[in-house]
Parts: sequence; C-alpha cells; structure tokens
Amino acid sequence: MKKLLATIVSCFVPGRVHRHAVRDAIKYGKYKKRLETIRKIKTNNKKWRERGEKPKYNLAVCAIMKNEGPYLKEWVEYHKMVGVEKFYLYDNESNDDTKKILSPYIKSGLIEYIFRPGQKQQIPAYKDCVEKHKFEARWIAFIDLDEYIIPVKHEKITQFLDGISDRVGEIIIDWAIYGSSGHETKPRGLVLENYVWRAKKSWLYKSIINPRLQVDYMSCHDHDVIGRVIHVSPNIMRVNHYHCKSWEEYQKRATRGDAYDGSAAGLRKYQRATFDRHDINEIRDEIALKYVKKLKDIIKK
Repeated sequence: MKKLLATIVSCFVPGRVHRHAVRDAIKYGKYKKRLETIRKIKTNNKKWRERGEKPKYNLAVCAIMKNEGPYLKEWVEYHKMVGVEKFYLYDNESNDDTKKILSPYIKSGLIEYIFRPGQKQQIPAYKDCVEKHKFEARWIAFIDLDEYIIPVKHEKITQFLDGISDRVGEIIIDWAIYGSSGHETKPRGLVLENYVWRAKKSWLYKSIINPRLQVDYMSCHDHDVIGRVIHVSPNIMRVNHYHCKSWEEYQKRATRGDAYDGSAAGLRKYQRATFDRHDINEIRDEIALKYVKKLKDIIKK
C-alpha cells in the first residue's frame, strides 16, 4: 500500500522537493521518526570519519549502455577530466566494439564493467550499483551516455561537491537540452563540438546521490534518499543532454532499444515525429567547446 501511495505521489505532487517530503511522510510516518533516521545517519558518518574510513572515490558515475562505441572515449575522458574518479558501467547486451574500447580503462581500474543482459535493466542496474558500492564512493552520479555534467562555475565537479555536507542525500542538476544543430547525418568530430544549439528551457534533470544514506526509490531522473535535497542552479552546474544528435544517429538509437522501457518501447519512442519535437535549436551555447582541444589530444593517444 505504501509503495502504491508513493507511486501516486510521483505522478500528482508537483515539485521535486515536495514529492520527496510527501514520500518520506508516507514511508516513515511521523516526522519524529524521520529525524531519528537522520540522526543515525549523522552518527554513522561521524564514526566512519573518526575511523578513517573515507570513501575510496570522491565522485563516481553509474550508467547503463548499449552499442555506444562511437561515443565512449569522449564521454569517459571528458568526465575523467572534470573530476570523476570511477565508472560503474553496465553493458546491456552490446554487440559493437564497446568491450574492446573500454578494455584499457577496465584494466587500469578506472571502469568497473558489468554485463547486464535482459529487458528493462536500467533501474535494476542502478539499485545494484548502490547496494555494492555505497561505501566505496562518496557521491555517485546517475547519467546516460548522451549526458555530460558541466561544472559551469568550477573547473571540476568535485570542487563543488567538496563544500556539500554529508547530510545531503541528493543533488538535482538541470538539463540543458541540445538539438541536432541542423545535422541530418552524423558529422565528423566530437559530440561536444558538433552540437552547439539548444532549447531555451529545461524540462528535466539528473541526480548525484550520497549512496551511504538510505535509498528508498530510484528512477531515470531522480531518487529518494534520506537526507537533504539540493537543487543546483544551472549557473553553477548543469547536464548537457545531447538527446537528438543527428537524425541518422537518432534512428540508430531506436534499433538499440530502451534500457528503461525495453526494446519494443525504443522502436515506438524514436520516431521522426519524436525527433522533431525534441529537436529544438533556439540558443547557440558553446560552453563545452573549451574542452574539445584537450579531449581530441587525449583521444588521439
């Protein structure tokens, strides 16, 4: 019954922070009980610090992927450049050269590669990551391979995270949604240099969570974690979402299926009408171009 009520809240209560509070009230009952839970969390955090049990990684990324070979090196090297220290990558039955491309990163320990077959594996993969690695990473970002976390105000994401309390459970980061920039076919070069036109407004977001706290609910975009919720201004940090790319690339994406809804849903979702609806090119925004030269130099090695 509580699970059903929480689902209803997700659909009908406006505002991320309000939904979080209502779900807590449903799951934990009285506010007093929730305060007790937070006190336990604070006590545990203090004990870990006193024993010197700091997480091994300050920031990790968890993602599920399928046939993302052409974009992997750029995506991994970019996030490594801005402070990501570990990647937990779940492979949902790729049949391209994904494993070969990732092999040097796997051998070095930067990437933990997990083969995850089956339909609708995105949320199970996220839950598996939290369960296995909640004491290994201080923060875990849950993003897709077409999303790049941009530390607008800092050089690295970790410079912002270093000032965040251990009592914070979730950090919400708004999307900046990029269109095709007029490309019908896949252009040469990097994603960050080819797609520079985006929509004025953002309508969704992604999250970085503190996995040591109790995680009650996970979705594609946000997660219910006991602790405070921070919604970051896009002037400080944002997620560049390259949802469309070119029409050619969008069609290939349809054949890969959808890790959240399954392969049949992928074929339904990635139609030309859907592409055109998301292909919004209102503002030229070159914020990511400053990373391109260094990325190209790294990728050539």
